[in-house]
Amino acid sequence: MNKVFMTGYYQGVVETAPATLSAAKVTQLAVAMTILHLRHANTNITSIHDFLVTDLHVDKRLVNKYINLNADQLETAQAEVLALAFKK
Repeated sequence: MNKVFMTGYYQGVVETAPATLSAAKVTQLAVAMTILHLRHANTNITSIHDFLVTDLHVDKRLVNKYINLNADQLETAQAEVLALAFKK
């Protein structure tokens, strides 16, 4: 994966996230979705981590929270964040 594509994917998640989510929750969603997407593309974990932290300047603690989760756990994290968007 090239950095332009990876950045575009992350930014696309940010731009299409529900407006009712806080900036912090949007970032959580984008990190979880980007990690899952890049894993499906067989990008190694170190490259994903370095890209998010070094290139996109995402908080290292947030990236570390999600980087070692499996696909099911990442999907659950995404669903939990999205559920907040529709909660009244």
